[in-house]
Amino acid sequence: MTSVGLDRIDQLLAGVPVPAIGEGEADAEAVGVVQDLLIGHGIRRLPGLLGRGRGRFGPRTVAAVARFQGTSGLAETGAVDGATLKRLVELPAVEPIASRGYLALVLDFSWAGFVRLVSLTAQFEAAGRFAAINGNTDKAGLSFGLIQWAQKPGRLAELLRAFFAADAARFVAVFGAGDAALAKGLIAHTSKPRGGTDAGGRDKDARFDLVREPWLARFLAAGRDCPWQRVQMNQAIRAYRVSFDRIRAFAPAIRGERAIAFLLDLSNQHGNAGAESICKASLRPGISEADLLAKMEAESVARVRRQFGDGAVVESTRARRQVFRESALLSDAPFTA
Repeated sequence: MTSVGLDRIDQLLAGVPVPAIGEGEADAEAVGVVQDLLIGHGIRRLPGLLGRGRGRFGPRTVAAVARFQGTSGLAETGAVDGATLKRLVELPAVEPIASRGYLALVLDFSWAGFVRLVSLTAQFEAAGRFAAINGNTDKAGLSFGLIQWAQKPGRLAELLRAFFAADAARFVAVFGAGDAALAKGLIAHTSKPRGGTDAGGRDKDARFDLVREPWLARFLAAGRDCPWQRVQMNQAIRAYRVSFDRIRAFAPAIRGERAIAFLLDLSNQHGNAGAESICKASLRPGISEADLLAKMEAESVARVRRQFGDGAVVESTRARRQVFRESALLSDAPFTA
């Protein structure tokens, strides 16, 4: 367990006699950690990182804490004392998200550098969920996990190979239901051109129809596995480092955390080559980072529109780009890897 870097949280976990975190709590960041952990335990109707009411310990959060306490054998006070916080950390999460608290207290990652950017961009990509699944809505086959590793570009196969390398026996149990040939066949299938899919993103091999059961349940189980959650984070960080080095090569003047995060997310959606192309099409001599981001947003949206036409995908892309340009979660100060 790594310190989360917030006094109220760290003190409660250390057994320091400080007041419980409860209704009206002034420390919004500590409340946000509690809300994220509750969401991971399947508590609905709480604000995520981008939600209204984030960091406010109001009646809904009080009720959520009391509900968790009741199902965990604790006194239903509606306030988070040391015992409640420890239970939130120690009980396996059913819908784990890559939040600051979960990453530090469960997965032992320090909240800095690429870990922070992976967490923030994952919120925009898949609400920060390790078990997020997109069932071929973009004709890329199955997309899974924090940064939506997709079949079509071969990224899902990369993640599956990392899962296998981390724990081969677990991989066979989860993805093959004990059948080693089936589990290894999944890796072979997703390693084929287009990840084993046709032009519409549909699996060519009927044995591996990944957007249907039993495969969806298997991927869900993989997303709930703590060691494989660490694998997801490490794979995401590795991918972001590659993208970051490429950004440094084609846009060395870009330094701000916001701009770097914007480009990393652009790379995640359009690929590294696509992000480079969009950036180069938008760059002008002397352009400010803020104006560059606005131009890259317009270019990104235009390219998605050409591919998918007007509709939900275009509006989702526009909203995603705007969040990165405007969110108070990101700084314009230089990014430190």
